[in-house]
Amino acid sequence: MNVILDSALKSTAILSAAWIIAQLLRRASADVRHRVWLAALLAVAVLPVAALSIPRSWPVAQIAAASPILAGTARAERAMRGFSWLAAIWAAGASVVMLRLLAGMARIARITRSAVERDGIFYSHAVSTPLTWGVLSPAIVLPATAAGWSAAQLDAALRHERAHILRQDWLWQTIARMIAAAFWFQPLVWLADRALRREAEQAVDDCVLASGANPAEYAGDLLAIARGLSGGAPAAAVAMVRSSELETRVRSILDDARPRSRAGWAARIAIAVVAAAIVLPLAAFQDPTVHKIGEAGLTPPRVISKVEPVYTPEARDAKIDGTVVLKCVIGDSGLAENIEVVRSVDAGLDSNAVAAVSQWQFSPARKDGKPVPVQATIEVNFHLK
Repeated sequence: MNVILDSALKSTAILSAAWIIAQLLRRASADVRHRVWLAALLAVAVLPVAALSIPRSWPVAQIAAASPILAGTARAERAMRGFSWLAAIWAAGASVVMLRLLAGMARIARITRSAVERDGIFYSHAVSTPLTWGVLSPAIVLPATAAGWSAAQLDAALRHERAHILRQDWLWQTIARMIAAAFWFQPLVWLADRALRREAEQAVDDCVLASGANPAEYAGDLLAIARGLSGGAPAAAVAMVRSSELETRVRSILDDARPRSRAGWAARIAIAVVAAAIVLPLAAFQDPTVHKIGEAGLTPPRVISKVEPVYTPEARDAKIDGTVVLKCVIGDSGLAENIEVVRSVDAGLDSNAVAAVSQWQFSPARKDGKPVPVQATIEVNFHLK
């Protein structure tokens, strides 16, 4: 949880940078801006992994190991419940987003199975806008009323959906929604997800226009489809028309001065380099005010009082034992902060170790006679007697 929360905080810098870059590129093609937002969201997803994989070279204070008791105090049990609540809230939010995504996938799969197929295209009364979904066998689903569309309108819709398939937009948008599930409490992630979808639609519009479609006629086709909308498209599908984005898209389609080309290799490489240049320093960043053992004049912290960790009944019954290694910062208040599990033994024992250590009282490290925060590792031994 500490890694997720820390990454969510650092993601603010990544997504803010993406917004600034997108604003600076507002006269560039939509495909370039789409790649900026995609790179930003992927960088947010990579941030926790990078933070865990980048080696930390600093020395740390080694705190004396603790040994558990089989039955904990009420205070320890309350702390354990409090620690678990935070993880439970995060898991509940992530589950809601993922369940909605999975429900959307199930719905569009059900619609496709019941649709009428003609020449590889599916026609269904359950949708009111053209849409596509899938990766290995992508499907294009049109409203049943599309059978009565003019040849030009039908051609424009098919060009639009085939452009989505070539760009793999369904895959990228599904990955973006999964990232939003992990960071559901970070509002900027949702703004980035929405911007990614908006730019994808404009980039596909550009593809259709670049293939020779008349801008005025194509805009008219979008408006005609929008007038026939009834209900929303499945959340897991890439829909041709969503009423919330229509005005912006029509304005872009009719703007003759707007560039329509796809991002070149130079732009793609530049976006990837900028993303890496932002992510790596953020992943490695540590609070410069936190001191390290070995500094001149620094006195290490020591334990004053501690709460014994509780051996879970499940671990005891399974005869699980070992040493949980925690990394933390001993603050100038004498409390352990930013506790992370470095070496795990068992999920329940890990949680109990963190809950117990969070209640320990330390004599803080001192430098020049003043209490200061210091990096530390703590070993908590779980051995059955």
